[in-house]
Amino acid sequence: MPTPQDHESLRRTDERRVLHPFSALHTQPGRDVLVVREAKGLVLTDDRGHQFIDAGSGLWCSNAGYGCAEIVRAAAAQMQAVSFSHNFSVMSSEPLIQLSERLVALAPPGFERVLYANGGSEANDTQVKLAWRYHIVRGKPAKKKIISRKGGYHGATVMAGSLTGLEVTHRGFHMPLDFVLHTEAAEYRRRPAAFDGDELAFSRYLADQLDCMIQAEGADTIAAFFAEPIMGSAGVILPPAGYFAEIQKVLARHDVLLVADEVITAFGRTGAWFASPGLDMQPDLITVAKGLTSGYFPMSACLVSRKVCEVLYAEEEADGMFGHGFTTAGHPVAAAVALANLDIIEREGLVAHSARTGAYLLEQLRQKLRGAAHLGEIRGKGLFAGIEFDAEPGARRPFAEPGRISGLLQQCLVEERVLLRSGHGRVVGAVAPPLIATPADVDEIVKRVARAVERFEERLPADLGA
Repeated sequence: MPTPQDHESLRRTDERRVLHPFSALHTQPGRDVLVVREAKGLVLTDDRGHQFIDAGSGLWCSNAGYGCAEIVRAAAAQMQAVSFSHNFSVMSSEPLIQLSERLVALAPPGFERVLYANGGSEANDTQVKLAWRYHIVRGKPAKKKIISRKGGYHGATVMAGSLTGLEVTHRGFHMPLDFVLHTEAAEYRRRPAAFDGDELAFSRYLADQLDCMIQAEGADTIAAFFAEPIMGSAGVILPPAGYFAEIQKVLARHDVLLVADEVITAFGRTGAWFASPGLDMQPDLITVAKGLTSGYFPMSACLVSRKVCEVLYAEEEADGMFGHGFTTAGHPVAAAVALANLDIIEREGLVAHSARTGAYLLEQLRQKLRGAAHLGEIRGKGLFAGIEFDAEPGARRPFAEPGRISGLLQQCLVEERVLLRSGHGRVVGAVAPPLIATPADVDEIVKRVARAVERFEERLPADLGA
């Protein structure tokens, strides 16, 4: 094990050698870094001994919490038994077979097979290829275009980054790809005034917008529609009433597949194994990652419905060769880790615990932050909550410079030693602690968040202008 370096030495080396994703590269020189040296439960300890409550689960992924000995033992045992095995052609491994059976059992009804990748972006790239293959085999090769939503997050590769409806993944990369389209987000808070008090009417309006896009492009050119059940990186945005029921009417009419991106929402995050059923979402394909292994090992998966499988497995042209896969996808160590992780979530009742503790989290956030001058909305489901701030909350008017103001909010949170996820293009603190969080943990998180928000409100007029 390497000898620990002092912080300044680590900082300087990091500055010279590490290209940090999702960061403003020109600001990296001279910036400090939080070097995590130990992680246990909900708490991260840096190389200077400072402790932080990670109320964002890393990147929404540490569902079982940090430092779980049972998961570590499962990884070590599998490494000793079979350190690597691919699953191309007829190759497989015992934990991968067991995991596939388990995922299908946990999935909503109608799912049949699992195809693996290493992360959410890879899996969503794969879903696009599955959708293309599905239509090609059915004799509809023109169905190539993909529709996702403004503000949605589906990854950062060329394909998945194009699906993502955020400028941050497009700017400076010749993206999005020209066959990827973006329709309106299911965001009731930013609705036109005509829909005040009528969520269902707004949902129908959004479905009409999608219908118009499909008709304008030509239904025979549209392969699939990608959507997160609850939009995560956009700021934990729940769909309005009836949204997916209305959207699915449009998709069914035009023979368009529905892909549910449950990379964040699956495995207990929203108080259910999967978020889709509770929102009347009936997808043809489901993408999972993050909470599948609680971040202990890279792994993602595409859950493939019986409807899609029946078409894919009926292909005989070119011997039916499915020319897609990744070397380390379906890694046996990842599968063993995922099984141990799912054991813990199931045995400890963390799905139901997330629902109960999440309700308490929302209640406490609303109570403790009630007087914040710029508080726009607190929303969420399970241990998945978003706190949004606006320039004029009553008018639902967002800040003109959300990046700068979001940076101030994050600075105030770090000063209170609590880590939250932010929201792209808006001022949001997203609270999504590991599912092992207790009511006492929630109390401490909310206390620190409330102090940070108070500091944020005090600094806002002078520093950035409200």
